[in-house]
Amino acid sequence: MQMFLVVLTKALRNLLLPGILKVFLMCLLAYMAGWTILAWILSTVINHYIGTTGVQGFWTHLMASFGGMIAAHFFFPLLYPILVSFFDDKMANIIEREDYPQLAPAVGPFWPTIMNDVSFSAKAVSLNILCLPLYLLFPLVNLAVYYALNGYLLGTQFFRIVAGRRVTAAEGAALQRKAHSSILLTGVAISFFSTVPVLNLAAPLVGIAAMLHLFHALRGTTKQEILPPH
Repeated sequence: MQMFLVVLTKALRNLLLPGILKVFLMCLLAYMAGWTILAWILSTVINHYIGTTGVQGFWTHLMASFGGMIAAHFFFPLLYPILVSFFDDKMANIIEREDYPQLAPAVGPFWPTIMNDVSFSAKAVSLNILCLPLYLLFPLVNLAVYYALNGYLLGTQFFRIVAGRRVTAAEGAALQRKAHSSILLTGVAISFFSTVPVLNLAAPLVGIAAMLHLFHALRGTTKQEILPPH
């Protein structure tokens, strides 16, 4: 818990760093475009299976479109790993120049990473679809299951994204086992922020920053320690 609070505090502080605003605007544009497309797709699919006409049909289709927007609000965070693939290195480099200036810039492979993120998002969406009956039928329990499941999924994937910039997959998995509880808590925080209006706009940035600090804490990186680039 202590490590979780420390990395989250550092991540929130990093949002004020010079250069982060540009990354935030990039993230915001990508977020709005992605959410709009997903909401439109879900609303179109729902409306396709509604056959009523007239005044009743109008209100039914309107409610179906609203339902598509709500569904997109909760499903879009599962696409965060794809979204952050386009700016995670830039943001990580800004933070590392400030908090770990002795480290050389690290850039992970783009295409293998984004393909992995696409695969992750497909699996995460599938798992959440399987949980839909639970989400729809059990109030309060549905929130606990949603945040726990997606906290685990997003926490694991965000940590792998950050770790992949500097260590191998095996080394990243070893570090992950050392701090699985902190990774889960951070993932739950990302998942929660992603469903709160306004906060959801910064959730991907907070996720990358928090996991970056957690990764360096596990490696023992400090401003006095010089680590060779991997």
